[in-house]
Amino acid sequence: MKMTVDRDITLKMAKAAQLRVEPEQVEKMMNSINDILDFCALVGDLDCSGVPDFMWRMRKLPSRRPDVPKDWPDREIFESKAPTFEGEFFKTPRIMAEG
Repeated sequence: MKMTVDRDITLKMAKAAQLRVEPEQVEKMMNSINDILDFCALVGDLDCSGVPDFMWRMRKLPSRRPDVPKDWPDREIFESKAPTFEGEFFKTPRIMAEG
């Protein structure tokens, strides 16, 4: 099934992704998204019968290191280079608007 997006959906996607899109860029963005969807439709139409699935790779998970907290021997160096440090945490600027 082929999907397409229109101008309205493109603007909603840009807003959800917190992208600022100038009015003259909307058409190009919409066309790019539709090109990607067209490609996905082509891949979806491929006959994959007879192609072994890749689940065998997932049956044996890779070995993992134990998740054990450790002290940082150079913690003071990191703290001294932080622009703002509050309690035990680095204070960072907000990167996303609320809402």
